[in-house]
Amino acid sequence: MSTKLVFLLVLACNTLAVATAITIYNKTGVNHFNESGFITIFSCLQLLTISGIVFQINKHSRWNKPTAIWKLIALGFLFLAIDEVFKIHENIDLLTHHVFGLEETGLTDRIDDLVIGVFGLIGLGVLFAYRSDLTAYRVTLPLFVVGFFLLFSMVAFDAITNRNDVLPLVFSDDLAAILYTYLSLAEDSSKVFAEAFFLLAFYVILQMAKIREKDSAVPKVGQ
Repeated sequence: MSTKLVFLLVLACNTLAVATAITIYNKTGVNHFNESGFITIFSCLQLLTISGIVFQINKHSRWNKPTAIWKLIALGFLFLAIDEVFKIHENIDLLTHHVFGLEETGLTDRIDDLVIGVFGLIGLGVLFAYRSDLTAYRVTLPLFVVGFFLLFSMVAFDAITNRNDVLPLVFSDDLAAILYTYLSLAEDSSKVFAEAFFLLAFYVILQMAKIREKDSAVPKVGQ
C-alpha cells in the first residue's frame, strides 16, 4: 500500500470518527468522547497500532547499530493504550489526594492533566536524546511537529475543561458553558488526530527502515 494512500486512509478514518461522534452528540446529547464511547476504543486501537509499527521499526533497523529508542517508544505507546482503557493517569489525582491527605481543589484536581503533559515532554526528551539515530528519518519531522502540537493542545483543553471554573472568569456564564462543551470535544479530537500524525510519522520511518535494511543486504560492487 502506498504511503499516500495510508495517509488518506488514516486521516479519513479519524475525520469520520470525530465527525460521527460530534454529530451524535449534537443530535442526541450522547457523548462518545466519554470513557464508554467508541472514541476511546478507536483511540486505543490507534495507540496499539503505533506500538506495533514501532516494534516493527525495531525489527527492521537491527542491521544498524543496536538502539533502545524504538523499544522505549513502542512500550510508551503500549502503556498509553492500556491507560486509555483503564484510565490509569486519571486516578493519579485521586491517589495523590488520598496518600497526602489533600483536600481536592481546582489545582490538585488537574494533576492528572499534568501527567500527560509530562509524558509528552518525556517523549520529546527521548527523541532529542536519540536524535543522532533519527537523523536519517528527518523527513518525518513535520509530522512529529503537528503531532506534538495537537498533543499539547489536548493537554491545554483538558486542563481548561477539567472543571468549569476557568472559563467563567473570562466569559459570561452562558458563553462559558458553551465553550466548555466544545472545548471538551476539541480535547479528544486533538488526541485522536495527534495519534494519527504519530502513526503516519512512524509508518514512514518503518518504510524507510525496510528500504535501508534491504539496501544493506545488497553486496556492493567490488565485494
